[in-house]
Amino acid sequence: MANFRYLAKGNNANERSNYNNWWKEQIYIYGMQTAFYVSNVTLSAADPIYGEQPGAGYMLPHPLIILCEKNADTYLLSKFGIVADSDLTGVIHYEHFTEVFGLSSEPKMGDLIRLDEYGVDRLNYPRRTGGIFELTEVTDEYEPMINALAGHYVWYFKARRFEGMIDRNDPDPNNPDTLPDDNDSINEIATDFEELNPCSDDDIYGSYERPA
Repeated sequence: MANFRYLAKGNNANERSNYNNWWKEQIYIYGMQTAFYVSNVTLSAADPIYGEQPGAGYMLPHPLIILCEKNADTYLLSKFGIVADSDLTGVIHYEHFTEVFGLSSEPKMGDLIRLDEYGVDRLNYPRRTGGIFELTEVTDEYEPMINALAGHYVWYFKARRFEGMIDRNDPDPNNPDTLPDDNDSINEIATDFEELNPCSDDDIYGSYERPA
């Protein structure tokens, strides 16, 4: 009966190839072109406690076609003011990704997706854009959606609107004039900051008067 097993990988190669081609067709037909920024953060160079690597920046953006669903912005009133948040879910065909970024390459948490094609015809463009999203989860296993016949065909990702601190290596999602073209280096972006005034002495209470 082993030859009749429905999920036997040795028996269903042709069927899995059909699913693979189906995903590729769906992404190319219904997907959109984006600018994909690969984060330069590495585990070896990141802070071992906080997991941060300030100043790592991103590689040059590359055009990438993805199939995604963008949820509408949600506005929340917090003690810090009005916060607008939105999220993105979608799939990237693994063959298309390796064609762009090289053999064995994978999208990972911290990479950025800029929705160029989606935002190019927004009202009052370029003041309004498609936005930039940061990948928060990437997997090749999401059984309810992408793993027909127990196969692996695409990368499934979740992303949230990019709200990280803007430094000279980051694209500024709130200022379209600072967003580079695909041929520009992301490291050429410079953003000025107002520096916080440090305490004027070494006292644990800073420069403020001690309580009586």
